[in-house]
Amino acid sequence: MNPSRQTNARHPDSSGSRLNDLLHPHVLAAFDRAIFERDGYWVWEGILTDAGRRQWTASLQNLQAMNDSIVAGSDWLQVDFAGRGLTAPDPAKVTPDALEAYLGGSEQMQFQTPGLRDYMYDHGLFDASLATQTLASQGIAWQGMMPEYFPLAYDDFILDIATSHPQMMELFGRILGPRFLIDHVLMLNRIPGSSGRRWHGHPYRQGQHETEDPAQGGRVASPEFLPRQCVRTLCFPEGMSEHDGGGEFSVVAGAHLYRTPYLWDTRRTEYDEQFEAGWMRDKNHPVTGEPLRIKRLELPPGSMVSFVHHMPHHAGHRDMDAETRWGLLMAYRTPDPTERSSQSSTQASSHWNEGTPAHWAQRMEDAGTLTAAMRRVFEADAAVA
Repeated sequence: MNPSRQTNARHPDSSGSRLNDLLHPHVLAAFDRAIFERDGYWVWEGILTDAGRRQWTASLQNLQAMNDSIVAGSDWLQVDFAGRGLTAPDPAKVTPDALEAYLGGSEQMQFQTPGLRDYMYDHGLFDASLATQTLASQGIAWQGMMPEYFPLAYDDFILDIATSHPQMMELFGRILGPRFLIDHVLMLNRIPGSSGRRWHGHPYRQGQHETEDPAQGGRVASPEFLPRQCVRTLCFPEGMSEHDGGGEFSVVAGAHLYRTPYLWDTRRTEYDEQFEAGWMRDKNHPVTGEPLRIKRLELPPGSMVSFVHHMPHHAGHRDMDAETRWGLLMAYRTPDPTERSSQSSTQASSHWNEGTPAHWAQRMEDAGTLTAAMRRVFEADAAVA
């Protein structure tokens, strides 16, 4: 395989395969910017059309099958990790039985060693020991990254909704403004027994502009919605609630205005009780003056929720007898006004922002499959002419 020439993009907009009737326009039009800035989140209840919901679910299921085929079929001990400056996986974690346990959902690939995911994103992992045959049999080229971590490289529908679809671009524009860049897009398919995520938040970019301590910060809040923002949008095509097998998603309205990337760079161990007795204690909503309260969201099928990156949030445990909950996380940010096009020492990388796998974007550009709409979300903060 020559990775320099193979991409999977097929221009859904120009081929006639785009699902134009993706979102309900009245749900999109009901967005209230003032409430979003005040509370830090917005629920797009039932925004997907029936056709949109079916296609979204089908794409996530197919992508999960692709990811599983790479995990289970690859001879991980034969991959040249040392030659790439990486640590090889523990042999006990890549036996057939061990690999079988990592299948079916997201955040399960426990064999991966530190640095492997970043290496795939930054350089691409192309090795003959990887089981790319199943993808090839479907006419899909391996892109050097696991489908879980960059699904839009493997699915035309996900590529379209993440970069180009007019309704999705309008949705992201409503929450971020006229120009926004990709931060990351990944699958969050929660399997039965998934442990979820404890209370935490995230910084803007790599945290270089943060002023609050991730554990103790947030003593002083501001009602101002700052221009440097990253907003996450979660789509659950089949819905999400604590009553359909656990794994509920929780937020805290107004907590984003304390601008604390809570526990983003350390272990996350706090459940509701510890979080309420610790960081949340005696804090009020900076705009309404009401005490901060945990809000467990109930999302009917075909819904999404957009929430500010800094807001502490939590995903609960999934019950052992629950069905897999299909989900996609799409995070975009406003451009950093302090960034310059000289951000990278390599000319190729300087074209792209840090959320874009440069090796993949460059192959797309070289193959002539990178459209102007795609470039808009992948380009550098200070775009190269």
